Amino acid sequence: MQNKKFFDKVSSFFDNMTNSPKVINVRKSLLKNFITDKMETAVDLGCGTGNDSIALSLNGLEVDGFDLSDDMIKTANENAAKYGVKINFYNNSIDNIPSKFHNRYDIAVSLGNSIANVEKKYLLKSFKKIYYILKPGAVFIIQILNFPAIKKVNNRIVNITKNPPNVYVRFYDSFSMPMNFNILRFDENNPKDFELLTTTLYPYEKEFFLSQIKKAGFKKVSKYSDLSKNKYQKYISKDLILVAQK
Repeated sequence: MQNKKFFDKVSSFFDNMTNSPKVINVRKSLLKNFITDKMETAVDLGCGTGNDSIALSLNGLEVDGFDLSDDMIKTANENAAKYGVKINFYNNSIDNIPSKFHNRYDIAVSLGNSIANVEKKYLLKSFKKIYYILKPGAVFIIQILNFPAIKKVNNRIVNITKNPPNVYVRFYDSFSMPMNFNILRFDENNPKDFELLTTTLYPYEKEFFLSQIKKAGFKKVSKYSDLSKNKYQKYISKDLILVAQK
């Protein structure tokens, strides 16, 4: 399934699957570790249904969000209205953000493994676009799953969550490059009521990411295992967090 089509379909249950209110509350707190008093503008790249955009906005920033799925954007607008925040959402992939947004943002975020959806041939172009839309001295934060640790334990199950009546199983087919990522949703009271959605992920690792980020123009890059800035450990950390400064 094409990436856009996958997320158009996932948009109908994404917030139910991820417990959106909890995500927003947690991200609002954790993002304070990176937001300074001088920051005014933020951009959420691969914004999905708007959780991180809302978290940034609740921290007092003026926020724009970009996503290739128009159905995700529709839900994001609905969610922003529920929280009473004004956020501008745009239906663009990262590499196709218009030039009018250049030199606009103090902080850019791409959380929740969003960058793993970017095909390798578009990755450097996407990082260069992020560099262009940031102001001098601005920061770019990436959160991606730590694929070396996942491969080491050979755990194909990402997680299993339940929000009655729905049960959601997120899993991989294999650990190849690229890899298939699947979401199985079914009704716990009627398992025959199910859907299985599949898309392609690119399990990038730290060394490749660092090379592409530096080619895009970023000079200083820090690495962590989480948004609390704990130390990254290649075969232990659940996530890889990279913080690049322009």
